Amino acid sequence: MSKNKELKIKTIAAALVLAIACFYLGYLFAPSLKANISAPSGVKFTEEDWKLFSETLGTIQDEYLEKDIPSSQLMNGILKGLVGSLGDPYSQYLDPKSYQEWNSEVTGTYGGVGMEIGAKDSKATVISVFPGSPAEKAGIRSGDHFVKVDDNYVEGLSISEIASKVRGEPGTKVKLLLERNGELLEFTLTRELITVQTVSYRVVKDQIGYIQLLGFKEQTAQDFGNALEQLSRHGVTKLILDLRQNPGGLLSSVIDVASYLIPSAQTIVIIEDRNGDTKFSRSDPFTPKYSFEKIVVLVDGGTASAAEILAGALQDHKLATLIGQTTFGKGIVQTVTPLSQGSAVILTTSRYLTPSGRSIHKIGISPDIEMVSTPQDLEQGKDPVFDKALEILSVS
Repeated sequence: MSKNKELKIKTIAAALVLAIACFYLGYLFAPSLKANISAPSGVKFTEEDWKLFSETLGTIQDEYLEKDIPSSQLMNGILKGLVGSLGDPYSQYLDPKSYQEWNSEVTGTYGGVGMEIGAKDSKATVISVFPGSPAEKAGIRSGDHFVKVDDNYVEGLSISEIASKVRGEPGTKVKLLLERNGELLEFTLTRELITVQTVSYRVVKDQIGYIQLLGFKEQTAQDFGNALEQLSRHGVTKLILDLRQNPGGLLSSVIDVASYLIPSAQTIVIIEDRNGDTKFSRSDPFTPKYSFEKIVVLVDGGTASAAEILAGALQDHKLATLIGQTTFGKGIVQTVTPLSQGSAVILTTSRYLTPSGRSIHKIGISPDIEMVSTPQDLEQGKDPVFDKALEILSVS
């Protein structure tokens, strides 16, 4: 995810849900209606498909130990299974409660342990951990793979389902079993109210400024513009932009952020849909522009999705030097479509390319200068990647 808040109606997904819902309700309340239900254009459910569905539902109603299962529970299962059949870890049906949780996370405040989860090598993986969060304090790292949440294996669950299990009321505990380089590690964390402040900044020295972006939420672009304005007032002419452990976020937000640094009407990202049609998202000419003598962007394996869009755009336009590690490699875009009764469906609807046409999905963006901060560096409070950026910007 990243998590595109630009809500669009996707007809085929809605039609699929409607067809299954109508069929299901027809069998519950009026089996004779089956003959009048037709699948959406392009979806070929045979008579045998409907028969198998009916047999399964009938067997549940007649044989399952617990009687009187609520129809809403069965319908949620049908819809989750429908989207889950796509085999895409980023696509999911959200019931009303899950949709509310998703919205709270997008706005930047939720109960959890302070980590972003994605898919890497077909495994649920920690993309990034937030500074000062329970996850960081416990020693969880970007790249750790999920095995269990609260003694339940996560295999077969979508990324959103795993994230939902990790989230919860502040003060409650969650147990995680993670795998790191073949070693199983167990963590018991106490959830907190996570408020993600996505923008922080400071003047470093000698006209060098530093901005850290930890995500792309609804407020990020406005806060980023304010940071640029304040640094400019303090005479900053060179910039360190830290995108490490930035899991991405809203596509609209990263376009707005990039518009501050990329000249008017220049391409920020190319969006390609399933038909191969492309849309060019360009820098907003009405956004104030900030030009720096030099920009250095810090990246690592936790730099993902929308953060990769920004890093790739600055690299392609030769506006910045990238230092660090190859980025995560999430080059696909999710669209959230609200449905009836407060539910929603998240679907992967397109892929993005950098302005030069590079596809980075499952590949990532290679930095111009490769450097790695070791665990020993972190334990000793050292940051050689930041130090290298400072060295480059200090050269006149």
